[in-house]
Amino acid sequence: MVKDKNIFRLQHVIDCIEKIEIITKDLSYGGYLEDWIKQDAIFRNIEIIGEAIANVEEELKKKYPDVPWVQAKGMRNFLIHEYFKVDHDAVWETYQNHLPKLKLQIISIINDIK
Repeated sequence: MVKDKNIFRLQHVIDCIEKIEIITKDLSYGGYLEDWIKQDAIFRNIEIIGEAIANVEEELKKKYPDVPWVQAKGMRNFLIHEYFKVDHDAVWETYQNHLPKLKLQIISIINDIK
């Protein structure tokens, strides 16, 4: 049952990253800064990623120490609790450079534990 819960939560991570990929397709940094609807959609999906990761079993996280579990949860916490001072550069950096790698890591984990 725990394995199924982990797969369920990890699949949420993949789903949210794929939504962000769709939202940001052909999106420039300037376009991102000017489009609060896309910003909100990106923020929401990053929040869900962090929440899903927060609920993955610790045993599984320990088995895959190269995955940035703490950082993903931390970004979620920042967006939830510090929403009034969002660092748009950090959000841009996250979805441009960190989420593609995270997606590959999570896909690999799902394939390992199935």
